[in-house]
Amino acid sequence: MQPLVATPPPRVVSTLAPLVLIADGDAVSRDIREAQLRTAGLRVSVASTGFEAIVKASCKVPDVILLDDSLGGIDAAETIRMLTTCPTTAHIPIVRLLRGRRLAQRMLSRLRRVAA
Repeated sequence: MQPLVATPPPRVVSTLAPLVLIADGDAVSRDIREAQLRTAGLRVSVASTGFEAIVKASCKVPDVILLDDSLGGIDAAETIRMLTTCPTTAHIPIVRLLRGRRLAQRMLSRLRRVAA
């Protein structure tokens, strides 16, 4: 008889967990960042263009927005301007990211605190 091996339960993200919107035009770095945030227990929404980021931020009203400079269509500066002038999204903290970099562990800790 085979010994039973305890496997950890699948990680379940609470609907009360902070919602982070990742706006990143590069699919590889977007996927890496999304995986990092989900592993950290955060809910994640993704956008690949500035326009998509504005729409998702307005509809979902995330706790924080991570914005990479590699956005297509509307550039990062214009996206930030539009998000900060819209009454629905003006209160949301925006963190500008360096292109293609992984999120540092201290950034993940700060996101949990800021978004909580």
